[in-house]
Amino acid sequence: MSLVKIGVTMVFIPTPVKSQKSQASGGEKVSIVALNRESIPRATALSLHLGLEGLCDSKAASGLVLEVSQSRLGLRDYSQRRSRALTVDSAGRRYPSAGKDLLSRALGKHCHSVIDATAGFGSDTFDFVRRGKQVCAIERVVMVAMMLEEAAAEFQLRQRDGEIRVVCGDAIDEIRVQGSADVIFLDPMFPDRGRQSAQPRKAQQMLRRLAGEDPDASILFQVARQHARKRVVVKRPRNAPPLGDDPDIMHKGKSVRYDIYLTGGTSR
Repeated sequence: MSLVKIGVTMVFIPTPVKSQKSQASGGEKVSIVALNRESIPRATALSLHLGLEGLCDSKAASGLVLEVSQSRLGLRDYSQRRSRALTVDSAGRRYPSAGKDLLSRALGKHCHSVIDATAGFGSDTFDFVRRGKQVCAIERVVMVAMMLEEAAAEFQLRQRDGEIRVVCGDAIDEIRVQGSADVIFLDPMFPDRGRQSAQPRKAQQMLRRLAGEDPDASILFQVARQHARKRVVVKRPRNAPPLGDDPDIMHKGKSVRYDIYLTGGTSR
């Protein structure tokens, strides 16, 4: 695993994978295409790095395709007419003043560092960084981790508050390697029985197709409880069952719920 310095952070880039299966176990096959002539060298390098089939023309594309331009990576479902590529948006949305919104309350008043163990396309990751937190974002799908890395680099150029590291790997293993953080944040995927993740619907569906199911959510939860200095925060759909036992604290919104499990003798 090599290291690349971006701004003030260290971003981990995995060594090249040999096959589609190794980078997305149980996931759907993905092809890769350059969106313009200038992007062909980059698309070729990524095709070799990720073990993806390269396409000469987007007109021949079907299914999931990694679109490559000089400045951006995007995932698009070519089986859906008029679909748009899903990209990682580090600019994100505005949020209420610190301490007044649901997520700030879930993180707690004295949270300085967060491990986002289920980073996905970074919708929560960059919310944490914009709040000035030191964030370690873990994502197991290689191409999604690379998209996060690019967005992290853009973010660091625009904003100096907060700090982000992107780690590609299995969250259970990486939490043990990275060590503890004030908060470990989880938004796991469950077997598909309707909307069982609190992630945005399009991102959730894309991640499920790339990574397959997440059978180790309960193990990840236990590892998180062992390594979080202050609390584990589990993001759930409002009416979904808890990931583990009953939480110590619960914050409910209109569509999502944050279950908080205190660790290390932390007070409420």
